[in-house]
Amino acid sequence: MPRKVLGRYGRRVLRAMAEVVVPLDRSSPDMEPLIERVDDTLCQFPWIRCLAWRFFLLVFEWLGVLYCGRCRPMSFMNANMRRRYVGFFRHTRWFVTRGVMRSLEVLVFLHYYSLPQVERRLGYLRQFKPAANPPQFPAANLLRDFPSKDVTVEPDVCVIGSGAGGACVAMSMAQAGRSVALVEEGDFFGAQDFGHDAVTMGKMLFREAGSIFTLGYPPMYTLTGRCVGGTTMVNSGTSFRTPAKVFHWWKERFGLTTWSPERLEPYYQQVEELLELELAKEEVQGRSGKVFARGLEKLGGKLQPLLRSAPGCSGSGVCFLGCPTNAKKSLHLSVIPLALQAGARLYARCRAERIKFRRHHVDAVMARFVDPVTGARGPRLAIKPRAVVVSCGTLHTPVLLSRSGIPDVSRQRGRNLSMHPVARVVALMDEEVRGWEGIPQGYYSDVLSDEGIALEGVFLPPAFAAGSVLSFGQEHREVMSNYDRLAMFGMMVADTSRGRVINGPAGHTVVFYNVNRHDLSRIQRGIAYLVEAFFAAGAKKVFTCIYSLPMVTPEQGASTVASLKLRSKDLELQAFHPLGTCRMGADPREAVLDPSGRVYGLDNLFVADGSIFPTPLEVNPQTTIMAAALKIADHINVEHL
Repeated sequence: MPRKVLGRYGRRVLRAMAEVVVPLDRSSPDMEPLIERVDDTLCQFPWIRCLAWRFFLLVFEWLGVLYCGRCRPMSFMNANMRRRYVGFFRHTRWFVTRGVMRSLEVLVFLHYYSLPQVERRLGYLRQFKPAANPPQFPAANLLRDFPSKDVTVEPDVCVIGSGAGGACVAMSMAQAGRSVALVEEGDFFGAQDFGHDAVTMGKMLFREAGSIFTLGYPPMYTLTGRCVGGTTMVNSGTSFRTPAKVFHWWKERFGLTTWSPERLEPYYQQVEELLELELAKEEVQGRSGKVFARGLEKLGGKLQPLLRSAPGCSGSGVCFLGCPTNAKKSLHLSVIPLALQAGARLYARCRAERIKFRRHHVDAVMARFVDPVTGARGPRLAIKPRAVVVSCGTLHTPVLLSRSGIPDVSRQRGRNLSMHPVARVVALMDEEVRGWEGIPQGYYSDVLSDEGIALEGVFLPPAFAAGSVLSFGQEHREVMSNYDRLAMFGMMVADTSRGRVINGPAGHTVVFYNVNRHDLSRIQRGIAYLVEAFFAAGAKKVFTCIYSLPMVTPEQGASTVASLKLRSKDLELQAFHPLGTCRMGADPREAVLDPSGRVYGLDNLFVADGSIFPTPLEVNPQTTIMAAALKIADHINVEHL
């Protein structure tokens, strides 16, 4: 990984573009610290993506010669010419070119609006109550420091990944008296590490600094955690049980007769006790959701408080950047301490590189200690267990299996990827909202659930809110100057689209996913409904995620969105809750795993994460992943050890 990605030339090009995207005035900070922060973040990206960024900047610079018809690259244009040049690429029908331009733009917004002096100018202050004491566990069972030489261990069970699935398997096995080695690529963090700006926290907690995106129409960023606790560290703590109809469909279509609501009931109860679930309290609900509720009620709908794993929540407003008060029961506070207390050993900053097997039996997991910040490689860790459970997550479990040469009997591994495409709208209100004060995702509505659309609250810090508004320059600056009067709400659809995950260059995950016409129509319906609700609440303007209609006024109305001839490439979406890339099924010809979570063709290799589910769950999946992992752990403990 290069120490710096941009170099002197790339910095000059990016600086010239950034001065157009975030026009400076006397109160603006110097541009040089911004460029330095961008360069530092790019160093967290895979090397092939770093090369791509350098190439894009080079192309963007010299296409300016063709644009202005003179031998004048972009960085040598005057301010007005550069503004027109950037605007040309933002509105072009060349989908790939527009996407690259937009990615550069968002990168600049992210870093500019996370600068402390910019946050203060917007009125945004990060102030948190003192953190509650974390649970105690034997310090010797958490290994974060690199050993002096290669290490070999022989536990009963090796669990790869410490997220919702892996943590629960490790806890269940350890409490049953089994020796457990839990391997996690990321580091262990506590409340003392949280509360910093969005860029700092993103590089610390997100895989590849939050830069993973799908390839397809439209490309969608998807955030996954790389730390002890996995993505549970960077979600909002929202908890749902999967609807019974989903389990019934699994039984009919995939022969999963042992996966019924009744069979999962005791595991759900155990999970809900571990997470200390309770409804979001009214006193810590953010005003952004309350503004939306006012408009929704005028349309005949109603918001309900979400069930969350944050019993002591004080409304810090940064749930997905790590809870600085220890109120949210991410698994590093709820499940992993129990596993360590029961004797499990957690190897943090240790990447599983390969699973070794002979015929139908796994012999070893080969891992290496790696610094997640610098990429420095340390000694090796060889684990020789009786059983292996892979819990790397939907996007990475199939890649590890493929990289290890694990047989793919059904040829379905990495396929059948489902995700929840997510859209949000931003409303400019007459009143002061200060949406960052309170729970960012505290409400939901099922008013469109019959159409497969879920409405859930959201509010973002300035760095992420800036990227949600499809404008730039002075227009964007005016929107962000009213950050205290912005309200937001989001929607997601239970998709019928399917994607694929493959093992890309240097072992990095490559995700392919296209939004189909059916899902596109539901996304459009959901956006139009959000716009209508905000206008009913008194919004002056509403900013959408539609390139061809980035802003809607009350005079235009929500009908403008509903009647738009929309293409998937006209949208800017995010994707959450990936599932299905190692799906279970009774027929080995169409499933990667048998109904117990065991990989077909091997007798002691299991998977326990979101990749096992054959269809979308239609709700936030953490609770179901945890319940499923406990069920799989019980089966392994009784039948295989």
